[in-house]
Amino acid sequence: VITLQKTMCYGKCPVYTITIHGNGQSVYVGKKNVDKIGKYEKRLEKVEATNLIKAFEEANFFDFQDEYTAKITDLPTTYITFSSKGKTKKIRDYYGAPEELKKLEKLVEDIANSEGWTKINQE
Repeated sequence: VITLQKTMCYGKCPVYTITIHGNGQSVYVGKKNVDKIGKYEKRLEKVEATNLIKAFEEANFFDFQDEYTAKITDLPTTYITFSSKGKTKKIRDYYGAPEELKKLEKLVEDIANSEGWTKINQE
């Protein structure tokens, strides 16, 4: 399971959470400053989900620090979580994360911003 959460800033930062399961089932919850407000779902192609998981494994996600931060204000925070083979790691990326981690975040963001999401009715 891969989860990416983007938090608020003082400006117009997108605020949303996306969760992608190994079988491709994905859920997106848009909260603020995004095109999709509310809860959406989508199933990724098996190869897309497999490639995403492989990217996290090849980047040695579990070896990254738990937090990247600096003494600056007004940036959004990105939380990225990866659960695989009984291990889970959550990273707080505020500022200064390595390029390899930024690439993983971008892969997940690209899926969040892709076409084909279906809105789920909230009862």
